[in-house]
Amino acid sequence: MSMIPNKSNNKKDENEVVGLLPPIKSLICFLIVTILLILGTAFSGSTVLSGYFDLTPEWLMGSLSLVIIVFCIVNFRVTRGSFLCAKVLQYYAFFLAAVCLPAFVIVEEPNYLFYFINIFMMLIAFYLLSGKTYRKLVQYQHDHFADIKEAREEIKQMLNAKADKTGHP
Repeated sequence: MSMIPNKSNNKKDENEVVGLLPPIKSLICFLIVTILLILGTAFSGSTVLSGYFDLTPEWLMGSLSLVIIVFCIVNFRVTRGSFLCAKVLQYYAFFLAAVCLPAFVIVEEPNYLFYFINIFMMLIAFYLLSGKTYRKLVQYQHDHFADIKEAREEIKQMLNAKADKTGHP
């Protein structure tokens, strides 16, 4: 499924007002995906960095912190209506699930239940990211911020017109 909006369905009525909050179902879906991806980042990251590379705890925490910061930036862009970032998160969830698969063979003392739970969580996140409910949230946020931008431009034009009439900047 594509996260890119369909141009023909994306045309909204000129008088349609986008509300302050997105639909509750979409918001709950977004929050669940965010929590699952944060947990998956921590679980997959610890599996990769300690199981595959055997890093020290300092390097482990530093690396995971950096990845979480990048994730938060991408996730924030989703809250601003970025379809590209939503697609990135979709692939990221799939990557986090796939990165745990070699652990069943590579790690000396594998914790099978831990790996299964992590893979399952990431596949659920991937499914939710691919669904209509999440796409509705991204579309809603996209429309919401487009309306804000449009309103700012209209206010700026009105202020510029008023300033031109009075001769003051």
